[in-house]
Amino acid sequence: MRYLKVTAQDRSGNGQADTVILHFYQRCSEGIDVLIHETVAVDIDADRKVDFKFAGDINQDGTCDTVDSLLLKAFANTFLKLNWFNPGESWQRTLVMVGLYDYPQGPPNRVQLNFLNRRSPLRKPSLIYQAAGYDVDGNGVVEAFSRIDVDRNGVVNQSDQELVRHLCNSFLAFKWYEKPRLEE
Repeated sequence: MRYLKVTAQDRSGNGQADTVILHFYQRCSEGIDVLIHETVAVDIDADRKVDFKFAGDINQDGTCDTVDSLLLKAFANTFLKLNWFNPGESWQRTLVMVGLYDYPQGPPNRVQLNFLNRRSPLRKPSLIYQAAGYDVDGNGVVEAFSRIDVDRNGVVNQSDQELVRHLCNSFLAFKWYEKPRLEE
């Protein structure tokens, strides 16, 4: 199983996220999670827009190019709006994203977002809330969403839906999911 673990940090101490770190993991058959790729995006001037990014080959196409950079920028700019971040360099709050299949054909038809909080380094993280996006027609684009206050402003509205849409579609563009195995 492949999944994406995202952490935002307020390293400048101004009360808002300025660094977004993406860890691309592969879970092996032994149950061990292996970090395959890491990317970082930084908002230097606190305008909630990425100024510097280090993407690498984020979409797994064999080249590090402008497409990778644009994918990271789009995802990180959206993530900076979530209000789900850590003070300083801590790693308590994370978002874990995974592509799920209900049908054996095409890209995942569901993207699950798990917002986790680790209260201490010795404990497993707790699931705080969940969101999901659904590709209802199998075209690789998420069209339906769970209704949840992902930006944590106390109101479930259109902006929450747009944030989930952008996060899910960006995740699908990364192509960080496994194709389902067809039963023989």
